[in-house]
Amino acid sequence: PNTALDGLVVVFWNGGGDVSYAAYDLDGFTTDANGFFIIGNTSTSPDIDIPGNGVQNGADAVGIYTGNDTDFPNGTAVTGTNLLSGVVYDTGDADAAGLLAAIGGIQYDERENGLSDTESVQRKTDGTYEVKAITLRAENDAPTCNLGITGSTAVCDAITAGPDTYTASFTYTGGGSATYTLTSSVGTVSGDNPDTINDGTITVINIPEGTDVTLTVMGDGGTCNFTNTVTAATCVPALTLPIYEPFDYTDGQNLSDQTNWENESNSSDEILIANGNLTYAGLAASNGASITFDGVGSDTKIVFTSVTSGELFTSFLIDVTDISNVTNTNGGYSIILGGFDARLWIRPNGTDYEIGLSNGSSTTNYTTTTYATNDTVMIVMSYNVTDGTINAWVNPNSSDFGGTAPAVTLTDTDASPAGTMSQFLLRQDSATETPFITFDELRLGTTWSEVTPLTLSVDSVSNITGFSVYPNPVSNGFVNIASKYNDSIAVSVFDILGKQVLNTKLNNNTLNVSTLKAGVYILNITQNNITSTKKLVVK
Repeated sequence: PNTALDGLVVVFWNGGGDVSYAAYDLDGFTTDANGFFIIGNTSTSPDIDIPGNGVQNGADAVGIYTGNDTDFPNGTAVTGTNLLSGVVYDTGDADAAGLLAAIGGIQYDERENGLSDTESVQRKTDGTYEVKAITLRAENDAPTCNLGITGSTAVCDAITAGPDTYTASFTYTGGGSATYTLTSSVGTVSGDNPDTINDGTITVINIPEGTDVTLTVMGDGGTCNFTNTVTAATCVPALTLPIYEPFDYTDGQNLSDQTNWENESNSSDEILIANGNLTYAGLAASNGASITFDGVGSDTKIVFTSVTSGELFTSFLIDVTDISNVTNTNGGYSIILGGFDARLWIRPNGTDYEIGLSNGSSTTNYTTTTYATNDTVMIVMSYNVTDGTINAWVNPNSSDFGGTAPAVTLTDTDASPAGTMSQFLLRQDSATETPFITFDELRLGTTWSEVTPLTLSVDSVSNITGFSVYPNPVSNGFVNIASKYNDSIAVSVFDILGKQVLNTKLNNNTLNVSTLKAGVYILNITQNNITSTKKLVVK
């Protein structure tokens, strides 16, 4: 208790490359009155707060060293020098030999009991580790809560252009031996009763879309007191193919704030809209702007009507503007078709780079050609949902545009074909794996010709919607309504019962919604005789 931690540093190690990705200096800190010190995200009420996704899920490691955080800049090779204690851990991954050689011990699997949402890797008094129910700010051998949430989902009750509700489901184990109190931040708790049913599903119904729900569990003689939050479902009808996205939005906005784009994972570093666009000889003329991303940050996706037979194609333009930060010799994948089914890789080769293709989380399948930074490269990818064939074409000849696919540049096979494809995702993996990329002219379709047009033949996402509304959800009382035109915008706002609650004309693109209560509303936006209806979520 009350022990000074001066001279110590906690270092997090990435098993992909065996290098450091974070270090926290403990100078000036002490343990609490019970001898505990917590480094974690906000939900752990920590002594040092780190970002929500700041601890990687393995195979990785964490160690306590004598020294300072400046001794371990990101990308430092793993070391056992000055190591006081450490553990190598994973979530069902192969052993990280490099980490084990430096840290020592064995690699512990947080998922070994199938309860990784409610269990953790914990150090025992003999210096070894075990996986058991979390005991935050308590001895690892203290009584623990028997009830554990093993998974959660959010499913729309309906998908319409108007306000919808969704149902959150929390699967659990360890019930049937105690009494629990279940409460939710919104909606109504129903489903199985953990007081009497050992393993089951707790549901929360009638949750307004766009509103996160938190389930609170208390009981079992006071040993249970935890929450589990489900991110709100967005019940918007899916886009239909073909899709053309020229990123015709305002410079500096977050991509995730644009209609039809959403975050797969959240971080403080968003993919951003950037002025200017990329062009490629022979391809239909570019419109709008572009986007930029790099390093670690939010992963953003666009979802469309599922493709359940044949092939899904995508094409896009990239400009890798700086690859000097990519120190991982294998590079990383940052462009993904489907649910991580087809992944496009970029790895350094001197000051240039190579392009790779894979289905899995590693690859040796790279181009023999290298590509220079600050050059525009066109890439076409395809995935066959039936047989799992993955293809990529790099810098195809314009003589093949609008016709049939030429010989491929790279190919791979998914041994377990997806059977359905419904999303395209951009991933900011890490500072050592994702270079600085400008990305533009995204197309998605079911044929080669749909994604390699000589002239524009399909409406763009931004032209279909006409307007962008951000931030959405809104929590500061003001929402921006952007358009490519300068004329005034007429806006009517309706509540979920159809009652008009606001009616105004904007000249500065900013709508004041501070008088509205939290909930889902419908915006009716009109400009130059063009009308669009959008949902708005007020928190």
